[in-house]
Amino acid sequence: MMNDTFWRSGGVAIVIKRVSQALTDVDYCVACCKYDGRPEDLSWIPDGRFERFDLTSSNNPIRLTRELRRFRKWFKHQRCDLVHCHHRKISVLLRLAGVPVLYTGHMAFRRVAWFRWLHPRRMTAVSASVAANILENTGRKVLACIGEPAEFPPMPPQIEVSRVQRKAVCIARFETVKGHTHLLTAWKLLRDRGHHYELDLVGEGSLRQEMEAQVKKDGTDELIRFCGFTTDVSSFTCNALFAILVSEVEGKPLAAMEAAALGRPTLLTAVPGSIDVLPPERKLRNGLKFGDANELADALEEWFAHPQAVVEEGKRFFDFLNESHAPHRIASEYKNIYRQILPELIS
Repeated sequence: MMNDTFWRSGGVAIVIKRVSQALTDVDYCVACCKYDGRPEDLSWIPDGRFERFDLTSSNNPIRLTRELRRFRKWFKHQRCDLVHCHHRKISVLLRLAGVPVLYTGHMAFRRVAWFRWLHPRRMTAVSASVAANILENTGRKVLACIGEPAEFPPMPPQIEVSRVQRKAVCIARFETVKGHTHLLTAWKLLRDRGHHYELDLVGEGSLRQEMEAQVKKDGTDELIRFCGFTTDVSSFTCNALFAILVSEVEGKPLAAMEAAALGRPTLLTAVPGSIDVLPPERKLRNGLKFGDANELADALEEWFAHPQAVVEEGKRFFDFLNESHAPHRIASEYKNIYRQILPELIS
């Protein structure tokens, strides 16, 4: 398994961890790139099975060649057959170095010439949006579209509406792509309309101080709470009526699936990745334009005004996302891909 980083708040890192742990009968090693200072979660990696390689921070071709040679030596020493790479640039470098690689796309990217001409031959995607993006960018279809692992109970949990009906939660790292600025603006609009709904912001990231300053300037600091990083995001979701994710682009938002597992719907933007988790039979307004704070405020007002309808919408999210994202099923689908491509590599 390989990615650029295993930052504890990174959705891709969390997915790799869950997939690896579900591959109970597969021996795996883990590699990433140079430590960038952000807190990592490496606790799940077997002893002696982890290494770092500086493949993304340097443009020096001599250093890059040396690191790729070191990777090949480590790969052979660990007796690996395949690199399952979750990072676009690294997958290309490994292919050029003659390392057998399976690339899994987690995001819809803009078109770039180097990936169009140098992409790995074997690719999968986490959603239909990402699969379409890869086809558009490379002209090659993915081997499979395999979702992201999330644990669902047999039935959606009961929700005590009276306890949570005035609170929502947004679980996302504080980066521009996640659209927090527009969410905070929408909350100010709600306050200006006379509503005093509460919002928990769960996560960490480079823009947190900027967001805190915006909340203070808007006068919504009594309504919006910055909760920081936690491994127990479910406790915040269980204390909210619904979740919010207003990103500019996604791959397949894990936060929305985890909210669905707790019976909560997510208010989303109509962008690649997010549209893949929207139930076709939904009843409430959803799939909003990215960056439109007025539309977002209108939708939030509608959701808060009809808490029982939100609960019913949560059941639709649960039913739509449930079966296809069980960790054992995701792991089984990847094992089928490994079995499909390994004979090609051996021959």
